[in-house]
Amino acid sequence: MIIEELVAGQEVTLEVLIGGSSFEFKTEVVGTNASTGVLLKPYVYNGTVVDFSAGSPKSMNFYLHCIDSKTKGRVVWKNVVVTLINFRGVDYYAVDSKNFGHIAASSERREDVRTHVNKPGSASCYEDKRISIDVLDISDSGVSFIGNSNAFTIGDVVEINYADTANESDFSLAVSAKINRAEVCKEGVFYAGKILEKDTKLLAYLCFKGLDDKHNNAK
Repeated sequence: MIIEELVAGQEVTLEVLIGGSSFEFKTEVVGTNASTGVLLKPYVYNGTVVDFSAGSPKSMNFYLHCIDSKTKGRVVWKNVVVTLINFRGVDYYAVDSKNFGHIAASSERREDVRTHVNKPGSASCYEDKRISIDVLDISDSGVSFIGNSNAFTIGDVVEINYADTANESDFSLAVSAKINRAEVCKEGVFYAGKILEKDTKLLAYLCFKGLDDKHNNAK
């Protein structure tokens, strides 16, 4: 399958890999062109279209995923080129690849790369059950933290709150996760959970943390 075979209105997923982080967001094809590849609706954060090509490290990589409407299998294009263009006053991502998309096995799962956080925060299950925690790491699908009490059990849905700075921007995050691991450790109780809903703030935070990691590693 070549990228120009995508059709307007088709749902696709653009995955961004940067530094030690990976995040993805669903978007929509708005058209195709032999010279620009495929046009997608862009990623918008705080009302502003994110231009990944502006000041981004050369090592930033993009994958494009879709479900083939004919075979119902997942197709992925690796190392695609993403450019922000403006057409008649509207911003789009022009995504191009000269390669055929690879057919991915339905059982394949992309690696869940965690971003290291190590920030204090809090977690609550009910209004009367809030504990202080240390957030260890986070991705767009999971989070882990350590608490000083055995406050939650597997299956509990908790809200995790913490603040951090990434790429010179301040973030105050509130993430809901379902606990799937809880075990005693020497620091207290280690918890891990599956994030129930990722929002644009979390995705932007992961992206900006990746930029910071890449900048620090280059020093």
